[in-house]
Amino acid sequence: MKDFIMPLFKLLKYLLPFLLLSACATVPTPPLDFRPGAVVETLLSAVSLSIHSTERNMSASGYLVYRRPDQLHLVVLTPFGTTVLEAFAMGDRITLLYPSKSIAYVGRFDELPDKGGLQGWSLMRWVMDADPHEGNLQNGTVKRTGKLGFSEKVVYGNGLISSKESPAGDRVFYGNYIAVNGVPVATEMDLRNQRDDRIRITLSEPEVNTPLDAAVFVPRLDGMTIMPLSAIEGL
Repeated sequence: MKDFIMPLFKLLKYLLPFLLLSACATVPTPPLDFRPGAVVETLLSAVSLSIHSTERNMSASGYLVYRRPDQLHLVVLTPFGTTVLEAFAMGDRITLLYPSKSIAYVGRFDELPDKGGLQGWSLMRWVMDADPHEGNLQNGTVKRTGKLGFSEKVVYGNGLISSKESPAGDRVFYGNYIAVNGVPVATEMDLRNQRDDRIRITLSEPEVNTPLDAAVFVPRLDGMTIMPLSAIEGL
């Protein structure tokens, strides 16, 4: 009997980690408790940002300000706290401002060069459109026209967007949702375009639906050399 017990004990010893992993994998993520119909109208948050493209990789921190449906201001900082880049979006217009060079690149989104990860900027407003499902759908996939006017395929889990895809093959994945005053906010967003450029955004301590001054979304161009977007060499 003893000779039988010892091999069985050894077998369980080696199988136990796999059994535990399997058990953990089958435990569903608990649904987030949020107010029905609550959406992000404005957002202010510290942000960690990583951009990977075939030409260049970049990681940085900063802060993000957003007001639906299409106003956005992103500030990218050095480790010492100085500003490397400010990106302003409003409507179909974008301004990329580089304070250290006193240069601002201004134009429409469709004028962004198709290189260096720059096309990712044109999708930032699309990424921020992540309202929970308006109906009772908890889990499933739907096709719809998004708030920016084009078709998209959206995957929901527990009533919240887990991913969506554009007709061009751009994809964004949402994770680590939290509820801020009852409003669901995805604090991790992973954007991948058809060129497989990747922008990963992580929010920290977001403030939601607080009043924002309109001046926050207006770039200060005094003393700046204004250039067309086509002149940008890269990030």
